[in-house]
Amino acid sequence: MRYRLLLSLLLAIALPAQAQTTPLEEPPPSQAAIADGKAPVTERSLRLERLAGGGLELSGLTPRRQLEFGIRGDRLVTQAILDLRYTPSPSLLGEVSHLKVYLNDDLVDTLPLQATAPGGAQQARIDLDPRLIGDFNRLRLELVGHYTNICEDPSHTSIWLALNGDSTLTLREQALPLANDLSRLPRPFFYPRDDGSLDIPFVLPTAPSPDMQRAGGIVASWFGTHADWRGQHFPVAFEAPPRRHSVVLATNDRRPDFLADYPGVDGPTIELISHPDSPYAKLLLVLGRDADDLVEAAQALALGDVLLRGQSASVETLDTLEPRRPYDAPAWIPTDRPVRFAELIDYPTQLQTDGMEPRPLNLDIRIPPDLFVWNDEQVDLELGYRYTPPSVEAGSRLDVSINDQYLKSFPLASEGGNAETDGFRVPLLQGWLGQQPRVDIPALKLGALNRLRFDFDYANHMGGGSDSCPIVSPVAHRVSIDDQSTIDLSGFPHYLAMPALSTFTNAGFPFSRLADLSQTLVVTPPTPSASELSTLFDSLGRIGAQTGYPGVAVRLTDDWSAASDIDADLLAIGSLPDRLADHESVVALGPDARSRLRIAGAARPRPDDLGTDDVPADRDVTVSAHGNLAALLEMPSPYHDERSMVAMLAPRPADQRLLNDTLNDPSRVAQIHGSVSLFRDSGVTSQRVGERYYVGDLSWSHWLWYHLSAYPGWIAGMAVLAVLLVAFLLWRILRRIAARRLDAGKE
Repeated sequence: MRYRLLLSLLLAIALPAQAQTTPLEEPPPSQAAIADGKAPVTERSLRLERLAGGGLELSGLTPRRQLEFGIRGDRLVTQAILDLRYTPSPSLLGEVSHLKVYLNDDLVDTLPLQATAPGGAQQARIDLDPRLIGDFNRLRLELVGHYTNICEDPSHTSIWLALNGDSTLTLREQALPLANDLSRLPRPFFYPRDDGSLDIPFVLPTAPSPDMQRAGGIVASWFGTHADWRGQHFPVAFEAPPRRHSVVLATNDRRPDFLADYPGVDGPTIELISHPDSPYAKLLLVLGRDADDLVEAAQALALGDVLLRGQSASVETLDTLEPRRPYDAPAWIPTDRPVRFAELIDYPTQLQTDGMEPRPLNLDIRIPPDLFVWNDEQVDLELGYRYTPPSVEAGSRLDVSINDQYLKSFPLASEGGNAETDGFRVPLLQGWLGQQPRVDIPALKLGALNRLRFDFDYANHMGGGSDSCPIVSPVAHRVSIDDQSTIDLSGFPHYLAMPALSTFTNAGFPFSRLADLSQTLVVTPPTPSASELSTLFDSLGRIGAQTGYPGVAVRLTDDWSAASDIDADLLAIGSLPDRLADHESVVALGPDARSRLRIAGAARPRPDDLGTDDVPADRDVTVSAHGNLAALLEMPSPYHDERSMVAMLAPRPADQRLLNDTLNDPSRVAQIHGSVSLFRDSGVTSQRVGERYYVGDLSWSHWLWYHLSAYPGWIAGMAVLAVLLVAFLLWRILRRIAARRLDAGKE
């Protein structure tokens, strides 16, 4: 399903004099303005171990290591210092061995390896020229190591240099003034080269209406689609913005205090202005005459941002011409046809590389969490690859792994290499949701971000014998995975046992089933706090990151009685109504330090297993205690069949902050599963308790055998019954045949 927009945007050539806080086009900063020290300056330190994503040892076979880092477009690097701490091999010859440092392919320094301290730790401090630094940068370290003057074996184990994990790159960055131009969105709020978590404050008037909250959620989900894997957080401020890039939502009659004198608008409007207290911070204004206009402006920003330009744009028309279809999220792999790798790559050269030891090639795949997987079913993967022929065929191979687990190898033949094609089958894994894998081999995990990794490993002749000393110039190998390779997930029905909180935290399910959230209803408190609004925006932003599409059709209410009339999955923020407090899977948290939880016994099945049994609670515990406590729970919707409700419970502001921090911490999110997860300062505790229910559809035969599989005694009894029935029928048939023959003989 696709949205097509008839979006006409009127560019405001100039605002009224009393409203214009900055000129439409700001001049670039002069050198004097940059040097006068008035612009905000920040300093950040990047650990080289984090940039490398692992170890930093150089050797004779892998003498080079490239580290990449990005710079935001609204920052100018004025100073860059590289602090290296390293330990070279004691066997290296100091007079001919050294470490070369490159920045964006320019040699910036050469570090000799001190012969006076062989094998000892060394350090160096290098001032990098900031003029060499752009938005995307490559820092390359290259070891030139020699352990002898003649007959040297480049693969010898004595050639190595280990960089310490605390080596750092320190950047001093100065803010730059930017033009107020909507065509740069999502910049300056988000830069693709910035790999840090997205953090954008939202500014609203006190006690915003549900429609204003909905508009903020739509904008947050749009930012989430850009944040992707980086993570996102949207703190909320009332009335006044912090001194940094922020998003502001306002209508003509409901606006933050700092916009009290700002002119009203004639319709849905999007503007970009400078912060009233800092020319280096920008405010994205989402405006409307009323709440309906505000929602339309948010939808236009999320769906028609490519048409925005200038400082101000007015939305004339926004029409949805075609509704979204289930499971068509752009970030999810299609499950109705074979999919080419070319549809999954992020940039053209992603599946090709070169080098003496070619770097691994990676492909990320996100799969819907509710594909029905049973009896270790597998998917077909047709893999094409090309490579330069190896000089030594024995031992040269292509290794395929899934999520860092080895799967399969293919030999690299010396006579091949131009176009090899191999087909194999990859298991699917659904049981990971409960941390109880149903297969003991690597598999694609449903609902998770999967990484396929391809390693081309070459065997090479190394060194010479005692009577020979050949000198051979090594040649880099070139390898690639054919982007016409396919993976086929078609034919799997959608059917999932619930509750399964892992599917919510990892894939936004069940809300993400429709990427625009058109079957999602969010219920918020009548007067939400800033932390509760931040929970709302973070949640919708997280779902947008997981689907790759903004939730422009999400609905929101603060009235639980209205929720019973809408056939949708429910996302509850803050608390639940009293009439749901007795539900057996609900944890009750109160602002008076009282909390209650119904708990399943230790002998019960583990959370999120694939059994069909309910897990009744056998204990009901109520305590009064001080300290932070929040909860995340999932249960069947109390209003509609085959609908789910996810509740994010945090009675106090400190609990709400704990909830937000936990859901933004990947290590803690990995511990969330089952139907109830409790968040405390000490960590996360999860369990499944209560009713087991199912969403999706199966054919009657699949449904029967799947649900009977949990009861082998029933299957055995039915088999015996079937045998007896067939035997009885055969006996009756044979008796009738015999009776006919006897009757015929009498005649």
